[in-house]
Amino acid sequence: MRLLNHNERWSEAPGEGLNRGFRCFSKLTPLSDSLYNPLMWPARSLFLIGIFSFLVLSCAGTGRSQQRLHPSESGETAPTPLLSSPAVSTPPLLSESPYRDIEKIEPGKIVHLPTGVEVSEKELIDLLAPARIVYVGEVHDNIEDHRVELEILKGLLARFPGKVSVGMEMFRRPAQAQLDQWVLGALDGKDFLKLWYENWGIDEVYYEALLSFIRENKVPLIALNTPQELEVKVGMKGLEGLSEEDQKRLPEIDRMDPYHRKALEAIFKGHGPQPGGLGPFYDVMLLWDEAMAETIARYLTSPEGSDKKMVVFAGGFHVGYGFGIPRRVFRRLPTPYQIVLPYTRDVPEDKKGFMADVTSPYLPLMLADFVWGVGYREAPDKKGRLGVQIEPFQAGIRVASVSPNSSAADAGLQPGDIVVSFDGETLQEPFDLTYAVRQKSPGDRVKMELIRDGKQIETEVTLKPSGHP
Repeated sequence: MRLLNHNERWSEAPGEGLNRGFRCFSKLTPLSDSLYNPLMWPARSLFLIGIFSFLVLSCAGTGRSQQRLHPSESGETAPTPLLSSPAVSTPPLLSESPYRDIEKIEPGKIVHLPTGVEVSEKELIDLLAPARIVYVGEVHDNIEDHRVELEILKGLLARFPGKVSVGMEMFRRPAQAQLDQWVLGALDGKDFLKLWYENWGIDEVYYEALLSFIRENKVPLIALNTPQELEVKVGMKGLEGLSEEDQKRLPEIDRMDPYHRKALEAIFKGHGPQPGGLGPFYDVMLLWDEAMAETIARYLTSPEGSDKKMVVFAGGFHVGYGFGIPRRVFRRLPTPYQIVLPYTRDVPEDKKGFMADVTSPYLPLMLADFVWGVGYREAPDKKGRLGVQIEPFQAGIRVASVSPNSSAADAGLQPGDIVVSFDGETLQEPFDLTYAVRQKSPGDRVKMELIRDGKQIETEVTLKPSGHP
């Protein structure tokens, strides 16, 4: 690994490309029903709770006209909180746009932030067309954000048939061969669902329309995430604590962006004390962004991608302000790009989480090129929920924990139970239970066979709605 500073000339990184997906340290699988693992490292949970809320909250603070400033030109600007108390008088314009109050962008409206001019969907596609890369940020559990992603992809593919690829944060790079099979129709059903939940923790229902369009049109789909085992090592030891062999696997990493670090410091402080302090958390964020950037640059300069554009779908924090993936791709591959952020002005209170207490630092950067106003809508509760964490055990599945007030708790399941069958189907590995539960609906009654203290028992479970993060 070679660390850059701003006095160096940017050069293409020689290291092996990586991606992201910071899950737990143990071998616990995602929840067999809701598919979220509460033993994930705190940094991972930040994103699933809504790390993009940082961008939302930043838009609600004191106003300040801004220009795009390169960190090396601006120096260390003293942090000025964007969030202020109601008693403080604030200018009418917000720092993320010199012309528009982002809080007033209504759902369905698309605004070009540098000018404050509203554009139509067709005009947006016209303006995005010259870009080689279009970054679209998202709140992972908002259906409306995924609708925006789909509309942008449809528009660009109609304009450039066969010349558009998609890069997704949601898949790890080791999944690329299986993704290629899936796009060609050779991977389906349970096998693809298993691949999805091995790579990502959000309900696949949110991405169904987007993924269906990609497959139907055979759009090349590129996995941007890092292998799990490397990021777990970084989360435990930090970048500098890796072995020499693992150091060679890292992408070239720039630690010198002051605004990226300030934003992450604010988020980290808002989350409260965490094991290991800021260092491992910050290093994992760097690994994610640099790895995804490296993968994008490598694909677009490869024989397969050299004639294509790419639409990148990632969490809003990875693309907002440009200091995550976009700036790090540009370092490797100077090419025109645009950033589009779906923006929800009315964030539900139960989705703000700890981010409501984060004081955002002053960032003299434009939030995005375009903001697309959207509402907030969760996916419908079509799936049943069991309410257990499970882990591999010998040739079967063991219950690691049971969620309070869940279907499993009501049916008397206990930690340590070995799950033998579900609804008459014998189970071999943890995903078998995950998949079986995902085929059921709320209210369905199923029988489960368990082994407890060496004795085989049977219980009946009534499934509750899955719920969402």
